[in-house]
Amino acid sequence: MVSRMVTVSNPSGFHIRPAGVLVKAAEHCSSKVEIIYEYNIINARSLLNILAASIPCGSQIELRCTGPNEKEDLDAMEEALKHLE
Repeated sequence: MVSRMVTVSNPSGFHIRPAGVLVKAAEHCSSKVEIIYEYNIINARSLLNILAASIPCGSQIELRCTGPNEKEDLDAMEEALKHLE
């Protein structure tokens, strides 16, 4: 398991479009990908769970990957977060 703290920089936080981009990135990962926000563990492949978390701009979240390519998957997820609209 590897994890990294990142800041949500999208001005609108996680609304439908950026959450969808993040879900698509997670679907390409071979590892289990989770987002930890305010003591909640969110499946990064679940659009509804991400939206339900209501993560605003400026929030600190932890990305956690567990699996065979966890380091590469964590880097890919962090890169996807940097390019959210």
